[in-house]
Amino acid sequence: MSCQPSLPLPQTLATEMTLFELDESLSLLMESATEAADNAGEIPEELRQALLDYCEAFGTKVDNIANYIKSQENEARNAKAEIDRLQARQATADKKVDRLKVLVKYFMQSRNLRAMKGRLNTISLRKNSQDSLIVERPDTIPSEYWRVSITIGLPEWEELLSYLPAQHPLQVPLTADGNEIVRRDPDNAKLRSALASGRQIQGAELRRGQHVRLT
Repeated sequence: MSCQPSLPLPQTLATEMTLFELDESLSLLMESATEAADNAGEIPEELRQALLDYCEAFGTKVDNIANYIKSQENEARNAKAEIDRLQARQATADKKVDRLKVLVKYFMQSRNLRAMKGRLNTISLRKNSQDSLIVERPDTIPSEYWRVSITIGLPEWEELLSYLPAQHPLQVPLTADGNEIVRRDPDNAKLRSALASGRQIQGAELRRGQHVRLT
């Protein structure tokens, strides 16, 4: 029976001791070497060799830690690349499904079909669980159903809050359309609430859509 050869001392130390333990041992050895040099004028060979061994072990430990970090970073990169590939594949499949469902829905609606039956599957049109907000003519929606988002620097905002004379230079960028400060969007929540209560609003309506279901 053959015996496995033992590792050199520096490699053994790097394997058995943590980075903190090696660092602490090196500090103690350096203190001993300094004390020996002060007292005897030279460092004993045994202590000199121990310093070399622990220095080499420390370097080996650092390399092992660095290599482990690099391997895990590489594994993370590979995993992210695989995730990106699968997400792209999912997005492509989802788009194909959505396009085909749109075509099937159009075909069934144009022929007033509620369901199509095959030997193993049935394709049917079902109403959605809630109404969809359809805004076809936003220019006709009353101003009370619009909201404005403003992006402005804090000093200008504080100045605006304190006073805004008729000819103040901030009036133009705050009231002009198509700029980077003021953004106008329909207030969808308010529109939906008003339409759901039965109010008629020109340019907007609630419409219950349909979706394709496979059984």
